[in-house]
Amino acid sequence: MRLPLLAIPIALLSACAATPPQEEGPRTARTDACVFHSSISGFKALDDSRVILYDGTGNKHAYLAEITPGCFDLSHQSQLAAIDGDGNGRICGYGRDDIAYQQFGRIERCRVLRLEKLTDERLAAVMEKKVKKPRKVIIE
Repeated sequence: MRLPLLAIPIALLSACAATPPQEEGPRTARTDACVFHSSISGFKALDDSRVILYDGTGNKHAYLAEITPGCFDLSHQSQLAAIDGDGNGRICGYGRDDIAYQQFGRIERCRVLRLEKLTDERLAAVMEKKVKKPRKVIIE
C-alpha cells in the first residue's frame, strides 16, 4: 500500500523537473539607473507616462522615466518637480521617488516606476516614437 502512495509525489516531482524554464519577461520595476536629484536640469514629457529627465550642464545625459498611469496632461506642463521620496539624494527607478506638477491648483504626484539612462541612439529612437495626441473626430 505504501508503494502507490509514494508513486504520486515522485510522478509530480518528475513532471515539475521536466518543464522547460520560463523566458524572462521585460523588466518593469527595478532598474539600477539613478540620477542625482540636484543635477536634474530639464525635462521633456513624451506623454502621460514617460518623461525624459536631463542632467548636467547643457543637458549632457538623458534618462527615460516611466511613471505610474494617471498623470493626466503631463505633456503640457511647463514645470515639473522631481521628489526624492526616500531621501538618498537620487531619483531612481525604485524606492519612493516621484514626479510632481501643479494641475488646477493641486499638486499631482506620480511614482517613478522605471528609470533608464539613454544613449544618444536610444534618445533619438525614443524621440522619434513620441506618442502623438489623437485627433478629434467630428461626426456630423
